[in-house]
Amino acid sequence: MANSIEILNMAIGLMVKSVVLAAQFSGRVRKRNLKRLSKMNIDEKDKEILFLRETVDQLKMQIHILQKGLKKKATNNRYTLGEKLYILHYVETFQIARHRVGEYLGIARSTYYRWLRSIEEKSRKVMPANKTPAEVAALVWEVAKANTDWGRVRIANQLALLKIFIAGSTVRNILDRPRWFHPQRFSRPLYGTS
Repeated sequence: MANSIEILNMAIGLMVKSVVLAAQFSGRVRKRNLKRLSKMNIDEKDKEILFLRETVDQLKMQIHILQKGLKKKATNNRYTLGEKLYILHYVETFQIARHRVGEYLGIARSTYYRWLRSIEEKSRKVMPANKTPAEVAALVWEVAKANTDWGRVRIANQLALLKIFIAGSTVRNILDRPRWFHPQRFSRPLYGTS
């Protein structure tokens, strides 16, 4: 029994000693870093200060998002659009890996990907990718009206010289549309007139 108490006392003493040694070591490292900073020239110090301020800003934003997340979980509310955008902004600004969003912000990866997908879907609803812009259609109509003997391929080649690349079939489709689509509804010309 006396042996086990001695061993326990020695073990506790060693643990306390190791904690003290670790604290002393970290204090020395901190002091060494402060001395290194004091020996730096002013430009290097400014760079270090900027880096540290950026890190502090990142951590403040992360804490803010985590605190909001805790409040949301307590009340079972959904994130508002502003909060979602704030989180998306944080992730993109500080280049947080998308698979680590849960670690950093307490948001499920699937939720984050769902937010991204909904934003992409909303942006796609604005104009389909294969839709010819109205300005290009107006330009095709103007070129065709000014040069009545040109065919669809020649119109497409002339537009290619202006770095507007469309196919001859697209020119044909634009010119085959009903007359109500005629671009006279545009109030200003697309290029300067002399």
